[in-house]
Amino acid sequence: MLSRRLKTAIAALLLAAAYAVVAPAAAHAAGALLSQGKTTTASSAENGGTVAANATDGNTGTRWSSAFSDPQWLQVDLGATSTVDQVTLVWETAYATSFQVQISADAANWTTIYSTTTGAGGTQTLAVAGTGRYVRMLGLVRATQWGYSLWEFQVYGTQGTNPPPSGTPISRYKNVTASSWEGGNVPGNALDGNAGTRWSSLFSDPQWIRVDLGATASITQVRLQWEAAYGTGFRIETSPDDSAWTTVYSTTTGTGGTQTLNVTGTGRYVRLYGTARATGYGYSLWEFEVYGTIDSTSTSPPLLSGPTKAPATTGQFALSAPADGAMVTSTRRPTFTWAAVAGATKYQLWLNVSRTDYDFTQPGNLIDLYTKVAEPTGTSYTPAWDIPDRWTYKWYVQAVTGSGTTTSNIRKFSVYLPNVETVADGVNLIGGARDLNKNGTIEPYEDWRQPIETRVNDLLGRMTLEEKAYQMFYNAQVYAQSGWHFGPAEAQDLDTILRGASGTRLGIPPISAGDTIHGYKTTYPTQSALAAAKDYPLDYKLGDMQRREQLEVGTRGVLGPLAEVGTKVLYPRIQEGNGENADVAAAQVRALVAGLQGGPELNPASVLATVKHWPGEGAGGEALITYDAVTIKYHMIPFRAAMEAGAVNIMPGYAGSSYLDPGGPGAGDSAKILAYLRQNLGYTGLITTDWLPSTSWIGAANAGSDVMGGADPGAAGFSIAQFTAGVPQARIDDAVRRILRLKFTLGIFDNPYGDPVNGPTRFHQPAYTALANQASREALTLLKNTGGKLPIRLNAGDNIVVAGARAADPLACCIWTSYFHQEYGSLDILDAIKKRAATAGVNVYQDTGPAPKLAVVAVGEPSYTHATAWVKEQPYLPADQLAIIQNFQRQGIPVVVVLVMPRPYVITEWNDLASAILVTYRGGEEMGPAVASALFGDFTPSGHLPWQLPRALTDVLRAGGTDTLADATESWDLPYDLGATAAQRADIRAKIDAGQPVPTNYGNPLYPYGAGLTNW
Repeated sequence: MLSRRLKTAIAALLLAAAYAVVAPAAAHAAGALLSQGKTTTASSAENGGTVAANATDGNTGTRWSSAFSDPQWLQVDLGATSTVDQVTLVWETAYATSFQVQISADAANWTTIYSTTTGAGGTQTLAVAGTGRYVRMLGLVRATQWGYSLWEFQVYGTQGTNPPPSGTPISRYKNVTASSWEGGNVPGNALDGNAGTRWSSLFSDPQWIRVDLGATASITQVRLQWEAAYGTGFRIETSPDDSAWTTVYSTTTGTGGTQTLNVTGTGRYVRLYGTARATGYGYSLWEFEVYGTIDSTSTSPPLLSGPTKAPATTGQFALSAPADGAMVTSTRRPTFTWAAVAGATKYQLWLNVSRTDYDFTQPGNLIDLYTKVAEPTGTSYTPAWDIPDRWTYKWYVQAVTGSGTTTSNIRKFSVYLPNVETVADGVNLIGGARDLNKNGTIEPYEDWRQPIETRVNDLLGRMTLEEKAYQMFYNAQVYAQSGWHFGPAEAQDLDTILRGASGTRLGIPPISAGDTIHGYKTTYPTQSALAAAKDYPLDYKLGDMQRREQLEVGTRGVLGPLAEVGTKVLYPRIQEGNGENADVAAAQVRALVAGLQGGPELNPASVLATVKHWPGEGAGGEALITYDAVTIKYHMIPFRAAMEAGAVNIMPGYAGSSYLDPGGPGAGDSAKILAYLRQNLGYTGLITTDWLPSTSWIGAANAGSDVMGGADPGAAGFSIAQFTAGVPQARIDDAVRRILRLKFTLGIFDNPYGDPVNGPTRFHQPAYTALANQASREALTLLKNTGGKLPIRLNAGDNIVVAGARAADPLACCIWTSYFHQEYGSLDILDAIKKRAATAGVNVYQDTGPAPKLAVVAVGEPSYTHATAWVKEQPYLPADQLAIIQNFQRQGIPVVVVLVMPRPYVITEWNDLASAILVTYRGGEEMGPAVASALFGDFTPSGHLPWQLPRALTDVLRAGGTDTLADATESWDLPYDLGATAAQRADIRAKIDAGQPVPTNYGNPLYPYGAGLTNW
């Protein structure tokens, strides 16, 4: 630490030094500044606040300072061979009297282009001449007892023609591991594209970092961005199998800095193997980048057709292998064979591979859609691509003859070759399987080569009644034998919970599932907002994105999506549903479930979707569902769609049903309501209750619920013994059989863990943010735009005001289940508008400002869930928010209202006061940037209202009424009926009863369902 006296002296010297300028050798015009922001390294740094990069950051308030010894150096990598004509050194008080400026092509062989023994400090501008990629200041003699210290080290000249590699590295965000890491400097930091995070090893030789590219790649370059602790000796190696390694580059004279290595090689795995360190520290890389091309043909099936249903006529010739029902556990490329057909010129092999481009608007089971993957001329075919793990592959062959085609029978098989986990959790591997009960023998339930039902039956027979009962409960973080964990948990905490389960008698892993119903670490818009966009392929991508993020750390479930149609305006959770169009709801539920599962059925790479809230609270609320024998058909459409997408977990809601169980309890403990699900819809999967009090758990289990949602077996006044005494063993066995079947299907007995170390470095990737932004943009709905006030087309220097309760509300974008978006810098509406306006030179003031040309007023409810933020029966702007709009309008300032609208509002009172109205619903973490982009016309809005908007509250309630059926003026179970006549409602019912589409233009709303301008 510097003394106060010394600091004062240094400050005085610094002031004087600012005027001490060394003139260049000859006047000349310098080239461009090449060094700013480039990778900079040094022989040492005095402390963590005076690192090398400070000297090339363009900030004269930050500096590099070295250790207090001679010699020392500071080196910048210009990124390409350049012609250098000027170097400027802005010294702090601790300057060099003797130093050299040197240039190099390889950071190993140096040429001196300036030298002095009479350095004066201050700011020195040196005319130099040289060509190279690396430039350094080599300090030989210090002017003070301290080290060398530079505020800025600036290199000018002309950039050469050898720039760094372009494009995204094929290694970015891939799975990675290393021989060791130091503190929080984990291996994944070197693959995240962030030059502010790094991997660093322990302080010994050798050390290595290895990336799995996911498939065989042709490698053309490797780029190493070293921190100060670099390697002088290292190899770059490739491997096809992570076992046999081939060296494609080797050096014993590594230079540090940024090294771009032109290498040639192939392999799935690439590693840097360090053999000699340049410092007493370990190896440290800001980035480890591999460039080239990945051969996806080895991991992706050829898609020779769209997803297609099987022909009506089959069984015209026989298939041979794989056998029907075969479980393939030895290869991902099984050979398909079939009988010859006379006159066939070729054969077409059709397989129900998982796809991303299903037509989610069409009914039918996704697993029954086939893709043509081969057209051999013979009677066998061996794939040149790996078939991923899945339990229900179906296939058939068509023989093509001169007179047409004939079709074989249809067969099924499964493929399962797990990456069996080998972490140090106390569970040994025997013959490639986990010895979960730790008895030295692999039992049938531990043997992944056995069929799922064999494993289920074996394990069920080994469990005590108490162990079975615990599988029906949550709280695995306290009770390791519990079947479930209520998430989300941070990566290391979840890993601890999963390891704890491995220590139980039978080693049964739990499933972690949380209410992350619109994204895990990357938050996308709510389903009502997605219903405004109607982009179902995008919905699939959002579900798939969430799946990938959750798999990173081993959280395997989500308590969503919702399969509810929202036809009751006053139901608070209408914001989480799918609007009031059942067909839209069905399409996006299909897409979200398929995305979360990563295909048309649950598999070892899935996240378990929990579809809710059965049988559809959007037709009444959490107290009573009001549909009858006709309108129930409408509300079942998205639940049927979820099952067609392969959903195998459904959550009943709190509401009872006046139709299914008149006067009975809520759905979770109503035997009649659950029986309708199983008997009328043919559902065979798991039923998980909503969060019920402990007094309801026995009743819910006896009614047919399999898992007690969120239930803590240690709750006061409850015990597992009470539960097993009150629920017949046959009912417990029935439930636990479903639970175990689901867990084996997910593959978590064989691979229960994620990657708690590196997984978090792959969260919230730029591509994920882009998806969330796209979804938010597509949901935005422009209700009106009088006078063309949008898009904003103001002159530089003009002013706008942003006001309103939601302008600076960071939570308005999302509902209560968005836990993480603020951690990743999500911008609220105000800050996003400021950022976008700055690019147009427009000034933004909050609440009030000088001579504004426009007022953007962001209004609506703050975040809520089961209960609205405002009084439920008052779905309109409160007086304070209304007054903001009125005040600007009275001043003659045009008002653009950005309406955060989680539920249908009555906006009649101020509709005419606004020049433009842009609706954003709950737009996810990118709501702010999406709104700002729309306001400035970066894209054209395309969203449409997912509900009708009431013209008056009397469209919903009788005057002075409350949220009761007796006071309702809308029919809670009917779509599009706000202000409808009795005849219109009768026609809506008739259309539903006949299974026909319901017209959306009934009633007399202020804005109809589907309203939204699609041009400015």
